[in-house]
Amino acid sequence: MSSEDDLSPQPYRSPARAWLLPLCYAAFLGVIPLLLTKRDAEVRWHARNGLALFLALAAAGIVATLVGILVPSLSCVYAVTMAIAGLLYVMIALLAVVKALHGERLIIPGVSRYASHAER
Repeated sequence: MSSEDDLSPQPYRSPARAWLLPLCYAAFLGVIPLLLTKRDAEVRWHARNGLALFLALAAAGIVATLVGILVPSLSCVYAVTMAIAGLLYVMIALLAVVKALHGERLIIPGVSRYASHAER
Protein backbone atom coordinates (compact mmCIF):
# COMPACT_ATOMS: atom_id res chain seq x y z
CA MET A 1 0.00 0.00 0.00
CA SER A 2 1.54 3.27 -1.05
CA SER A 3 1.36 6.54 0.78
CA GLU A 4 -0.76 7.91 -2.09
CA ASP A 5 -3.56 5.50 -1.16
CA ASP A 6 -3.57 6.81 2.40
CA LEU A 7 -3.89 10.44 1.29
CA SER A 8 -6.60 10.01 -1.34
CA PRO A 9 -9.88 11.64 -0.33
CA GLN A 10 -12.52 9.19 0.80
CA PRO A 11 -16.16 9.71 -0.21
CA TYR A 12 -18.39 11.08 2.52
CA ARG A 13 -20.15 8.34 4.51
CA SER A 14 -23.12 9.22 6.66
CA PRO A 15 -22.75 7.99 10.26
CA ALA A 16 -26.37 6.76 10.16
CA ARG A 17 -25.83 4.40 7.18
CA ALA A 18 -26.77 1.30 9.21
CA TRP A 19 -30.41 2.36 9.44
CA LEU A 20 -30.64 4.61 6.37
CA LEU A 21 -29.73 1.89 3.86
CA PRO A 22 -32.52 -0.52 4.89
CA LEU A 23 -34.95 2.39 4.97
CA CYS A 24 -34.10 3.12 1.32
CA TYR A 25 -35.91 -0.03 0.24
CA ALA A 26 -38.93 0.30 2.56
CA ALA A 27 -41.47 1.34 -0.09
CA PHE A 28 -42.19 5.08 -0.06
CA LEU A 29 -40.08 5.60 3.09
CA GLY A 30 -37.06 5.83 0.76
CA VAL A 31 -37.82 9.53 0.60
CA ILE A 32 -36.49 9.95 4.17
CA PRO A 33 -32.86 8.99 3.41
CA LEU A 34 -33.06 11.06 0.24
CA LEU A 35 -33.98 14.13 2.28
CA LEU A 36 -31.62 13.47 5.21
CA THR A 37 -28.41 12.72 3.32
CA LYS A 38 -27.28 15.44 1.01
CA ARG A 39 -23.59 14.46 0.85
CA ASP A 40 -23.62 10.64 0.96
CA ALA A 41 -23.90 9.72 -2.72
CA GLU A 42 -24.20 5.99 -2.04
CA VAL A 43 -27.18 6.34 0.32
CA ARG A 44 -28.84 8.72 -2.13
CA TRP A 45 -28.37 6.20 -4.98
CA HIS A 46 -29.93 3.42 -2.89
CA ALA A 47 -32.84 5.71 -1.94
CA ARG A 48 -33.51 6.48 -5.60
CA ASN A 49 -33.19 2.79 -6.50
CA GLY A 50 -35.64 1.80 -3.75
CA LEU A 51 -38.14 4.43 -4.84
CA ALA A 52 -37.85 3.33 -8.48
CA LEU A 53 -38.46 -0.27 -7.39
CA PHE A 54 -41.55 0.79 -5.43
CA LEU A 55 -42.83 2.80 -8.41
CA ALA A 56 -42.45 -0.31 -10.58
CA LEU A 57 -44.63 -2.21 -8.09
CA ALA A 58 -47.19 0.60 -8.12
CA ALA A 59 -47.21 0.58 -11.93
CA ALA A 60 -47.84 -3.18 -11.95
CA GLY A 61 -50.74 -2.61 -9.55
CA ILE A 62 -52.25 0.11 -11.72
CA VAL A 63 -52.02 -2.02 -14.86
CA ALA A 64 -53.52 -5.04 -13.08
CA THR A 65 -56.36 -2.87 -11.74
CA LEU A 66 -57.12 -1.43 -15.17
CA VAL A 67 -57.15 -4.89 -16.72
CA GLY A 68 -59.53 -6.05 -13.99
CA ILE A 69 -61.85 -3.11 -14.58
CA LEU A 70 -61.80 -3.08 -18.38
CA VAL A 71 -62.00 -6.85 -18.84
CA PRO A 72 -64.22 -8.23 -16.06
CA SER A 73 -63.56 -11.83 -17.04
CA LEU A 74 -59.88 -11.23 -16.15
CA SER A 75 -60.55 -9.62 -12.77
CA CYS A 76 -58.85 -12.53 -11.00
CA VAL A 77 -55.63 -11.41 -12.73
CA TYR A 78 -55.38 -8.54 -10.25
CA ALA A 79 -55.03 -10.79 -7.21
CA VAL A 80 -52.54 -13.10 -8.89
CA THR A 81 -50.49 -10.24 -10.36
CA MET A 82 -50.31 -8.35 -7.08
CA ALA A 83 -49.41 -11.46 -5.10
CA ILE A 84 -46.54 -12.25 -7.47
CA ALA A 85 -45.43 -8.61 -7.74
CA GLY A 86 -45.55 -8.16 -3.95
CA LEU A 87 -43.52 -11.30 -3.35
CA LEU A 88 -40.95 -10.28 -5.96
CA TYR A 89 -40.76 -6.79 -4.44
CA VAL A 90 -40.04 -8.15 -0.96
CA MET A 91 -37.39 -10.58 -2.23
CA ILE A 92 -35.63 -7.97 -4.36
CA ALA A 93 -35.79 -5.35 -1.60
CA LEU A 94 -34.28 -7.75 0.95
CA LEU A 95 -31.50 -8.71 -1.45
CA ALA A 96 -30.85 -5.03 -2.19
CA VAL A 97 -30.64 -4.20 1.54
CA VAL A 98 -28.15 -7.02 2.18
CA LYS A 99 -25.98 -5.91 -0.74
CA ALA A 100 -26.23 -2.25 0.33
CA LEU A 101 -25.08 -3.07 3.86
CA HIS A 102 -22.05 -4.84 2.33
CA GLY A 103 -21.20 -1.76 0.26
CA GLU A 104 -22.49 -3.11 -3.05
CA ARG A 105 -25.24 -2.08 -5.45
CA LEU A 106 -27.96 -4.38 -6.74
CA ILE A 107 -28.59 -3.45 -10.36
CA ILE A 108 -32.22 -4.24 -11.14
CA PRO A 109 -32.80 -4.46 -14.91
CA GLY A 110 -35.23 -1.80 -16.10
CA VAL A 111 -35.31 -0.07 -12.70
CA SER A 112 -31.79 0.87 -11.58
CA ARG A 113 -31.08 2.91 -14.67
CA TYR A 114 -33.54 5.50 -13.37
CA ALA A 115 -31.64 5.73 -10.09
CA SER A 116 -28.41 6.33 -12.00
CA HIS A 117 -29.98 8.89 -14.39
CA ALA A 118 -31.49 10.87 -11.53
CA GLU A 119 -28.00 11.19 -10.05
CA ARG A 120 -26.85 13.60 -12.75
